[in-house]
Amino acid sequence: MRIGHISDLHILDLDKPRPLQFLNKRLVGGLNLLLNRSSAHSAAVVKRAVTRLDALDVDHIVISGDLTNLALDSEFTAARHIVDSIPNAKQRVSIVPGNHDYYTPGSVRNRRFEGHFQPFLSSDLPQYQLDTKYPYCHLRGDVAIIGLNSGIASPWLFATGRVGDDELEATAQLLEAPEVQQRFKLVVIHHPLLPDKHHAIQFNRRLLNSDAVLDVVRRGDVDLVLHGHNHYFSVLKVPKLSTPGTTYICEAGSTSVTSGDNPKMAGKFNIYTIENGHLIEVESHLFESHEAGFVPWHSEVFRQQIREG
Repeated sequence: MRIGHISDLHILDLDKPRPLQFLNKRLVGGLNLLLNRSSAHSAAVVKRAVTRLDALDVDHIVISGDLTNLALDSEFTAARHIVDSIPNAKQRVSIVPGNHDYYTPGSVRNRRFEGHFQPFLSSDLPQYQLDTKYPYCHLRGDVAIIGLNSGIASPWLFATGRVGDDELEATAQLLEAPEVQQRFKLVVIHHPLLPDKHHAIQFNRRLLNSDAVLDVVRRGDVDLVLHGHNHYFSVLKVPKLSTPGTTYICEAGSTSVTSGDNPKMAGKFNIYTIENGHLIEVESHLFESHEAGFVPWHSEVFRQQIREG
């Protein structure tokens, strides 16, 4: 199975905004848009990524949060249109929210993300799913995809996340289900679980209970964790706790970024190849230009490690 990974789309759509909508944290976000982000992220680039993934014959697409900039209804509608453009999207797409999708208390209270993306949050094992819609489980072939929600409405100048204690408990139980244990286990979350050697996690952008989440992941023998948030390509490895083996923790980067001096920060998507219950390869594709589109950029192959056990 080949799984495509896009993230941090930051779709901007200010369709008839009302001043009252900006008497909150959106005031800071709006200033950021004026100064930087509105030109750094492009919905057109996201559409190019989706088209390219389709041409590369991926079986499933994971979107690891921050589909919107300011959690406005108009942005969710625009993001949903892009997701719906993916052939057979309701069966081929798994989505979780990010902190920008939970940007204000109102967006959380009104469950705006869940309202717009409800068809993608249904679970094949609903007995483990809370009323919040998480954790959900998509069983696709020999892969179990588990969606977690780390989005919270954080204070001004913060972009922290947290997975609820009850959601973590349900996830631990879900990972023990026979339908999941017999498959390759993939967890999707927005916030990173670990820093890497190139990118420290800032205090005001961290996952508040990352240790607890990582413990559930490792004890549940999760094979692959996909996340976003840092806008940075990375592949990390940690040992599982319950059985021998490795948990890979990967980020694609922000798919919608139009350019960047550092290729690791430019627009990207990843493709993960899973074969016989093992992660075989991670390949990254980079947005080179509007003329060239997305081109192969980096690949890590794990066949030798698997042969060696």
